[in-house]
Amino acid sequence: MLIEWKECRAPEIQNITEEDVAVVVVGSLEQHAKHLPVGTDVYLGMNVVKEAAKSARRRIFLLPPVTYGFSAHHMDFHGSITLRQRTLISLLKDIGEGVYASGFRNLIFLISHGGNSASVHVALNELGLQYNDYTVIGMRYWDFIKKEIQEIRDTPLGGMGHAGELETSLMLFLYPDLVGSDREEYKLAEGNEWHHPDMFASNMITTYQRFSEISPYGNVGICNTAASEKGEKILKCLTKKIGKFMDEYPYGRKGGRDDIVK
Repeated sequence: MLIEWKECRAPEIQNITEEDVAVVVVGSLEQHAKHLPVGTDVYLGMNVVKEAAKSARRRIFLLPPVTYGFSAHHMDFHGSITLRQRTLISLLKDIGEGVYASGFRNLIFLISHGGNSASVHVALNELGLQYNDYTVIGMRYWDFIKKEIQEIRDTPLGGMGHAGELETSLMLFLYPDLVGSDREEYKLAEGNEWHHPDMFASNMITTYQRFSEISPYGNVGICNTAASEKGEKILKCLTKKIGKFMDEYPYGRKGGRDDIVK
């Protein structure tokens, strides 16, 4: 059940139960090649949560999104704005502390921009140390369909990444008027045996790359096979998998040592 936090009155939040879950989408404001808007990550993350929450039995309280993220690797392209990682970590911690103060004991940071992953992991670790009865989860939405995507995608490895087949298909389904047509020059992204920028690659290492090193257009992958129908299929798959997770995850930390240095 979806509940928009910003539409609640204080007494409605005061009456939450231990079954309720708060969700924050951690997005970005950054270039998405020549054909997608800079707000793509926020658009997609919010839609994934809303649709998944509608299918969930639990009450899912959706907070306003974090619309800026760690996007330093995109700053060679116009329209990108980045936070420092420590700024993002502090922001997420402040949000997490506020959610806890409102009585929630279950919080999900849904990552819709891969560059935010490290900051989310640090923030949830620090919140977990601070509160021993607080379940704080970080999750990237696309990780939930790693198996299913192999039957959906038409591009080989190197085709699904930043502004590639997946994101473009979702945007064509959800916001077709925001998708431009200037995307014919894109090429498959390249990697090596240890690391590949495709979002579904099985990487052995992590490394820092500016997106201008990957493509002159800021993309990772191609989207000539992207389609609205494919985006609908992907969204339905995400909705089912993430809605199930929201309902069935074993929330409820029962505490532990309280003498650990925080």
